[in-house]
This record gives sequence, C-alpha cells and structure tokens, in this order.
Amino acid sequence: MKRTSKILGIYLVGILLVAGLSSIASAEVAVGDVVDKSNWEKAEGLIPDAILNWLKNGDFVMKVGELNYDPKEYRNPAAVASLDANKGKYNLDAEDMIIENATGKLPTYIEGIPFPERDLDVKDPRAGAKIMYNKTYGTYVQGNEKFPFGTIWLGRNNGFEREVHCEWQQYPLDGYVGHKDQKNKEGYERFALIRVLAPFDIAGTNILLMRYRGLKQDSTLAYVPAIRRVRRMSPANRSDSFIGSDACVDDAWCFDGKVTAFKWELQRKQEALMPYFDENPQPLVKGKGESWLTAKNMKQIEYGYQNKDWQGAPWMPTNLIYVKRPAYVIKMTPKDPYYNYGTQYMWVDADINLMTTYKIIHDRAEKYWKVMWYSYSAFASPDGAMKLICGSSMVAVDDRTNHGTIIRFSEPNNTWSFFAKLDKNNYSLGGFQKLCK
Repeated sequence: MKRTSKILGIYLVGILLVAGLSSIASAEVAVGDVVDKSNWEKAEGLIPDAILNWLKNGDFVMKVGELNYDPKEYRNPAAVASLDANKGKYNLDAEDMIIENATGKLPTYIEGIPFPERDLDVKDPRAGAKIMYNKTYGTYVQGNEKFPFGTIWLGRNNGFEREVHCEWQQYPLDGYVGHKDQKNKEGYERFALIRVLAPFDIAGTNILLMRYRGLKQDSTLAYVPAIRRVRRMSPANRSDSFIGSDACVDDAWCFDGKVTAFKWELQRKQEALMPYFDENPQPLVKGKGESWLTAKNMKQIEYGYQNKDWQGAPWMPTNLIYVKRPAYVIKMTPKDPYYNYGTQYMWVDADINLMTTYKIIHDRAEKYWKVMWYSYSAFASPDGAMKLICGSSMVAVDDRTNHGTIIRFSEPNNTWSFFAKLDKNNYSLGGFQKLCK
C-alpha cells in the first residue's frame, strides 16, 4: 500500500511538473516583459530558432514594448496614392517578372508600391515574390538616398576589431515619381553606389550597382584602389563578403537582390517579435531643395561591446524594443548555382511589406550558417508633412566563426538624406571611372 501511494505521488508530481512546464512554454509575452535566458520560452515561436538560441545562451535581452504610432501611416504621399492607383494593375509572369494585367507585358514605368496589401492573397503561389517587390519599391518611393554608415567588426571573445566608414547612394528610375519623366532607353530600374571612405588602407574602394527592369541580370562594377582598375563582377559576386565583413552586397536592407534571381515561397503568416528603434518616431528636418534629413538629436543605439558590464554578445544592440507584429515567413532559394548562400528564410512585417527584419541563411549544403538581423524606425517632420520608415541598424552574425558585423545606420553622427539631389551622370561607366580617380 505504501509503495502504491509512493508511486502515485511520483506520478502526480510528474503531472504537475509537466503542467507547469506547459504553462511556462505557452505563457503570453506582454508589453513590459523582459525576456532573457531565464524565461526564453516566452519568445518561442515568435522569433526564428537561430535567434531563439541566442536568447537561450544569453547573447541578448528582449525588452517588449509597443509603438506610439501606426507604421502604416508612415509612407510618403506618393506611396499612399499608389495603393489605390495600383490596385489590380500588376501581376507576375512565370519568371516572377512584373507585368501589366492589361497588356501582359513589362510596364514602361511603375509608380509607388506595385502590389497593395489588400490585393495580396497568402494562398497565391507568387505572394512571396510580390511581397519582396513591395519591399524593394518601398525604398524607391523615398527618392534619391544618400546614407553614410559605419561597419564594425567584432569577435565574440576579442570584441572590437576595426571600423570602416562607408556611404550608400541610391538613384531609382522606377517607383519614384520624381524620376517618372526621365529618359531610360536602357531600361534601368535603379542605380546604387557603395563608397568606402576610411580607413586609409581600403579607402577609395567603390562598387556601382546597376539594376535592370525585367529579367536582365544586374551589372556590377568595382574599383579597387590597390590595382587602380575598374572590374566587372558577376551577379554571383553579390553574395561575396563585403570588404571582409560578415555581410555581402545582397544583404543590404536584409535583402537587396534582384527578385527574379530567386525562387520564392510564402510559408506562413504569424505573429512575431520585431526589433524597433524606439516607441516614438525620430525627427526629420528639412534639407536643401526637396531633401529631408535625419536630425542630430535623434536616439543613439548602444551595443554590447560599448558596455563593460554587458554579458551578452558584443554585437547586439542593448536599448531597442521588441514589438509584437504580424509577419510573413518567406523561403527564398537562389537560381544561380554559384551563389554562395543556399536557402534563406525572410521574416517580413506583414502590415507594410517593406520591413525585412530577420534573414536566416543556410549554405549550399542546406546547413544553417548565419543571420542578418535588422531593426527599423519611423521618422517624421515636426508638422507631420513627411513621414517614412527606414532602417536603424543591421547586425550580421556568423554562428560558425562566432563573429559579427554591425552596420551602424541612422544615428546622430550619420545624417541620412532622403529625396537627395544626386547627379545621374555619376552612375554611368564614365562617371564612375571619374569618381574613382
């Protein structure tokens, strides 16, 4: 009898323990929660498994918050107007090229966001590609961009290694209403330029990215000061390491590749914890002409390596908030057999389709490799006349080498310019060669 009672007692304790564990695992995360390695279960299913492992290991802490604004309201007027104008106007062909429904052909120009959210159907086999087009054109509608940024190398054990100062320029020929009437016989979609400004040993390195509309592959030119030559890169080179960092050119904004160069599959829609710069929008100030600038009094992101008492990974931001948002999880597979990455999984904000927050990267053998991690911020002028959303920080983490790269974006020391005045001639071969001298 005593033995039976003992066995029954153990059985009941086991049931209670299982019930207790189940209640922890299913606990709802709430605003004000701080999620770390002691209660990582709260974030389970709301972030990718690779990032959940960081949480388990104590690499970072998630402070759960809520936004004091609606991200859907943070589009410029031209982008908002396109949501009605483009309703039912475009579709994709068998190669995921955008076509007009009326003609079945590539349109001569696309203004704004091509696939309004209310037109998206999660059961559509091409929904993943449509979402990524929206993400891409979401940057074009913000006009010419000129963004200085810092790239910082960090090892898990040795911390800070080096910093490289760079600049990004983008000149869209599609999407941006200000360039609608420009001549474009070559069929360019956009130009982009990456300039390395410091330190001295690699300063002057420049990369010119020319994207064509339709199926034509990107053209990429690179100038290397050591050999004083401009050389043409293949599209696969876009997956090579950018100046020795943990990121590649296609990792800009989490994804800056050509949509037709990949196969896309929308796997699901779910709730996710997404990193944001702050609960409130950051200030925009009027620049020269049509430009808008980030302000000097904006928030400063802090990173683990800057805090001697920090116990987590040195590359992780420590003062962001994580907001529960609807998200699409999209599988992407490169068509180019020489592309360095294999299958990747993108987590994209489902409300505005331009915020790609997490990218989980596998190698060509389909083994997990690394993560691109992105946070965003809203920006607004004092009178609310201009509102937009843009990236605030990016972290590339190679979990095989225990190494990370921080891309420091918009912050007090990096003034970003939207709708900037840029010279289109700089993005021709002759202009690029002149720039590199």
